[in-house]
Amino acid sequence: MRSVEFARAAALAAAFLLAGCIFGPDDGDKPKEPTPDFRPLTDKENVVHNLLESYEWADIEKYVDLMHADYVWRNRDDDIIEGKVPSEFYTREQDSASTHNLFKARLGTHPDPMVVAKTLRLAIHPAAWQEVAELFGDPCEDCWETARLYEIIVEMETKTLYATGTVKFVVVPVPEGGATHYKLRRADDLVD
Repeated sequence: MRSVEFARAAALAAAFLLAGCIFGPDDGDKPKEPTPDFRPLTDKENVVHNLLESYEWADIEKYVDLMHADYVWRNRDDDIIEGKVPSEFYTREQDSASTHNLFKARLGTHPDPMVVAKTLRLAIHPAAWQEVAELFGDPCEDCWETARLYEIIVEMETKTLYATGTVKFVVVPVPEGGATHYKLRRADDLVD
């Protein structure tokens, strides 16, 4: 009698062990690997969210996707006056090339092996959006702007670069795939 109970217990234990082997370990206790959280650009706030995500993941394709074909970045007045930047405005191509080099430094794929960013962190504080009636002197329907505090840190081997300020983003509607998507039309780095 005891041998029958023992045989049943052994069979039951073997079934549990076998099931564990077949189905693998319970991964419910393991922390999940972080993954990008890019959102559809059908909401203007998702433009800022995806900008932060593109920096977090050093994803140049997602970064470029945020920009309107006629996007411009305007540098700070004091940087222009002091000659710290080569021009008042950067085009979409100039901005994306510069950012791509920064992302390459973060990913360890920069052409110069000495250019490595151990840390690349961008923070943009929340703020409200205001509707914009015109842009560059032309009427602009469903256009919006927001001014937000930002901080950026780039930690290299020999130095750490830190900048803070206010940036004004202007987004415009663009029809894509049967829906309205918002794209960055302009960004101004403002003097605080």
